[in-house]
Amino acid sequence: MTATAESPVGPTTPFERFKAFKQRHHLLFELAFFFAGFLFDVVLLHRIDSTPLLIHQGLYLVASAGLIFLDHRLHVAGKEPEGLLGKVLSVRLWVMHFFLGTLLNAFLIFYFRAAAGLFAMLFIVLLAGIIVINELPRFRQKGPVVRVAMLSFATTNYLAYLLPVIWGELRSWQYYVALLVGSVVTVGLWKLFTRFTHDPAWTFERAVAPGLVIQAVLLILYVAQVVPPVPLSLKHIGAYHDVEPVKDGAKRHYKLTYAKASILRPWAEQAGTIELVPNGKLWVFVKIFAPTRFNDAVQFAWEFDDPQKGWTPWGKPFTTHLSGGNEEGYRTYAYTHAAKVGTYRVRVLTADGREIGRETVDVVHRTEPPTDLVTVLD
Repeated sequence: MTATAESPVGPTTPFERFKAFKQRHHLLFELAFFFAGFLFDVVLLHRIDSTPLLIHQGLYLVASAGLIFLDHRLHVAGKEPEGLLGKVLSVRLWVMHFFLGTLLNAFLIFYFRAAAGLFAMLFIVLLAGIIVINELPRFRQKGPVVRVAMLSFATTNYLAYLLPVIWGELRSWQYYVALLVGSVVTVGLWKLFTRFTHDPAWTFERAVAPGLVIQAVLLILYVAQVVPPVPLSLKHIGAYHDVEPVKDGAKRHYKLTYAKASILRPWAEQAGTIELVPNGKLWVFVKIFAPTRFNDAVQFAWEFDDPQKGWTPWGKPFTTHLSGGNEEGYRTYAYTHAAKVGTYRVRVLTADGREIGRETVDVVHRTEPPTDLVTVLD
């Protein structure tokens, strides 16, 4: 039986069948490719202060800007190059969004590690939404408008942790500089496009305003302390009966004393409750990751959950030194006197007041110090 117009021949080769299957399930392929790339980045992205990684990401930003410029020129010209150059440039949109997607994945991982509290998680949700926008074809079809806005967003967030890594401290001015550079990149690309490519539709409202709106939103989120404090991240935080530093030659260890929870005492430490004598010391021990050659300070701000007033400051914040380079995190500690029975909270803050992490614990008083304590060496 020969093929006719009424009975067309379908895909015959394995490649043609795969291509047809991909066209029928293009959304599934997009999602699978995204999650595969994200999981690859989770495994690959280990240290935020890795010099090869920072150079790699910087080159992605520069390459993305160049591809956006080239794509805009070809779009206005209305003609694709022919021959080998045309075949190479035919994949420019895929490469462009791959670069931007890789950067966004890295931001999501680094910010998630540094996030603490509900407001910081809102920033993570916002970032995840931008990643989804980058992957959806309907937004990709919007052209340079969306891509320039994403490049503006990526530039600011890249500089948000590059500058502290280079400076060795985390300061507010660094984020404001990142916002300024992100805004300058947005306006600069618009000026460059209008100079080399005549396009009456490439107006300030269409090409620049979306990027500047993103910068304004980032500024508001930073002032509201929603942006996580990259490049710092909390590796561990816990409340203890006692924390004692112990020197072992050039090394320093810490004796951490706590009471194990048991069937007869389900309210003990592992359930978030510590039994202390009145006005006993409540200790907190933390491990904070910081980049190599990082020298800064962190604050421990204690609070008490007052039945009438809610969370109120409990004493003055305690400031201590922070140094970087330790893979498991820089170890330090603080304590407060638990004079009242109730719920205490300690917030670990950066020098510029952003939260690295927190620990909440209920304190129960007893007449005698507990004897069933366990000490471990960290």
